[in-house]
Amino acid sequence: MSVADQFGLDDPASPLLAEAREGWERWCAVDPRLAVVDDLADLREWTRKADVADKTAVLRTLATLTASDRSAVAALVWLLIPGACRVAEGLSDLSLDIDALVASELWVQACQAHRLRTPWLARALLNATRREVTASLGVGSRADRHWKHVLLTDELAMLASFANDRADLEGEVAPEVELCEFLDQAIRDHAVEEEDVRLLHELAAAAETVSAPPRRGRLGLTTPAAVELVARDHPQAARTLRRRAARSLDRLKIYAAVWTDDTSWERGCSEQKGREIGAA
Repeated sequence: MSVADQFGLDDPASPLLAEAREGWERWCAVDPRLAVVDDLADLREWTRKADVADKTAVLRTLATLTASDRSAVAALVWLLIPGACRVAEGLSDLSLDIDALVASELWVQACQAHRLRTPWLARALLNATRREVTASLGVGSRADRHWKHVLLTDELAMLASFANDRADLEGEVAPEVELCEFLDQAIRDHAVEEEDVRLLHELAAAAETVSAPPRRGRLGLTTPAAVELVARDHPQAARTLRRRAARSLDRLKIYAAVWTDDTSWERGCSEQKGREIGAA
């Protein structure tokens, strides 16, 4: 039995699927932005081909509806079934009832989707489902993101507060997941370079290794001991690495403040560039 079988959502005659499809027709009639397909059954295929911005807008609208409409919860669950099946497959060695556990937790998470503000809604819901299922089985989170052990800098710690103020997340998305999504989007928007994010990761790991004092050097990332440790494996001098790290953190701080405002981002970058030139 699969995750989909737990809901009966792979059966065209399923009452729950019929409810979701009827809801889709009703919502599309009210909000033309949702009418990217005539039938909910075609939405999965549309999401595979759609632009990120268009897909994000549709999922966000659908998630908003979960606050008061069970049909929207059913539609969102149906949309996430393929991803939920992959989650269950990855955790299949933990329980014989893993499909049922994943299905029930997916429904719970979908019911709370209206509270999320991350642009990576589907990923956040599936990550939360996996995290809660593994926690219920007593094995903790299996999130395989390489940032999960990173020691946050004062600027990156600020991002968590920023996200909470924007979204009132109430714990739905783990901080390390939110941070990964933020950094991924920052790279995509060219706020920072990927190699600079890797440098921050190396410095965070080094700061933890040398037990750098959290009150110095941006929670330890730019302390001499941490930078010297990382510099052993880099062609650049420790001083250069420290400047790169500080510059990247400054840019991330600007990006966090204007995450969804392109005009402010460009203005902030111009101001930051001016400061960098003046300091050179």
